[in-house]
Amino acid sequence: MKGQVMKRLLMVAGVLFGVTALLIYGYKPMLNAWHTGVLSWHAFRLSNTVLLEGAMDLSRYRVTIDGKTIPALEDDLSALTYNPEKNTLWALLNSNPVVVELSLEGGLLRAIRIGGVRDMEGFTHVSGDRYVIAEERTHRLLVVDIPDDVESVNIEGVPTLVVGIGSDTNKGFEGLSWDDDGQRLLVVKERNPMRVIEVTGFVNSLVGEPMNVGIREIKSPGSPELFMRDLSSITHVRGVGHELFLSDESHMLVEYNDERKSISLLDLRAGRSGLENTIPQAEGVAVDSELNIYIVSEPNLFYRFSPQ
Repeated sequence: MKGQVMKRLLMVAGVLFGVTALLIYGYKPMLNAWHTGVLSWHAFRLSNTVLLEGAMDLSRYRVTIDGKTIPALEDDLSALTYNPEKNTLWALLNSNPVVVELSLEGGLLRAIRIGGVRDMEGFTHVSGDRYVIAEERTHRLLVVDIPDDVESVNIEGVPTLVVGIGSDTNKGFEGLSWDDDGQRLLVVKERNPMRVIEVTGFVNSLVGEPMNVGIREIKSPGSPELFMRDLSSITHVRGVGHELFLSDESHMLVEYNDERKSISLLDLRAGRSGLENTIPQAEGVAVDSELNIYIVSEPNLFYRFSPQ
């Protein structure tokens, strides 16, 4: 009986404390403090998770290139993908719009202007010279070929798919990744609400030929596994079979296994993972064949993390 009374008293005290803090500090700081606590809990939980053989284990990664500025790119560096055939990285400048090829050290190799697109945000390599671009506001997916000898590409006549999920806002499609093993395209919606979508039967389609497209939501709004504030990018790790979800606002990269469960975490805040400063606006993530992780941040910052 005494225990029940004490529990009720503690609950009342907790409610009173919450109301008092709300009146003094306001709604937003309270919400931010609560969310920080949630993220800290998940960081602790994942740091104590027993991992099966084959997991990347992001907790063992440390920064080896820390916020390198790419001088030739002034702003809007967004999205990132790895081309294993060329052993180079490819990124977007969403305001120009331009696709750039980068070395694994963050050096600019070439720039290709893309004509006819609006608000590019997602970008992924498929095979050879083939890539997929996502437009954020229109929810449009575009298959484009970028040969070695071109300085510009126009999207007129390319295979196009509009996935009508959500409204025409600036919180639309934010990241893309091609899963070669499963022959599927993974698409993330940034927030309001966060979503992860699987698209099949589109990427290798031919213009003028019938398409048998499948669209399936594999991470629904409100999923307890989507504990981040937003989703800014996704990458499927070849040879491992896991996905990495990048969150700009939560300053973290989370590894998900093939059962879509979160299993490890890379903290992107100052003083963590060897970082001198917090990554300001992480927009794209990619993994090379040696399992090094690359992240790009606006305006023009380049990071590499390697397993220690």
